[in-house]
Amino acid sequence: MSIIDTLDMKIIRALQADARKPIVQIAKEVNANEATVRRRIDKLLKDGIIERFTVVLNYHKLGRVIKAFIGLRVEPAKLKAIADHLAKHPDTQVLYRTSGDTDIVTEVIFEKMEDLNAFLEEELKLEGIRGTIVTIVIGPYKRCPWTGL
Repeated sequence: MSIIDTLDMKIIRALQADARKPIVQIAKEVNANEATVRRRIDKLLKDGIIERFTVVLNYHKLGRVIKAFIGLRVEPAKLKAIADHLAKHPDTQVLYRTSGDTDIVTEVIFEKMEDLNAFLEEELKLEGIRGTIVTIVIGPYKRCPWTGL
């Protein structure tokens, strides 16, 4: 297990804000030299702390602003099949196995309410789903760093 320090966390935060930022600029921001920052990023990648650099979409500009969390109560024998089915759906952003009142929680993002309704009516007709809890996001107090929603 790799131990990260304050400098590593500063570098990680700078990369989270803009992974395309030049290393020389990150070095200035974190008050370290360029070679040190480059070495630290390489080590964070090698150790698997940073898994990959990715694209963050602006869902508002894509016109996809209906965000909901759907909790599912599922028969244990059907859990894997239902999770696999939902994972393939292009509007499923995140899918979690959970404990408590629900067995699966998924985050979905749609263009309009009609799309969410169609998802609920069509995609959740699977055998083994005992019940659903749908929570529509009205507005953020703090936005998701990956989706901006």
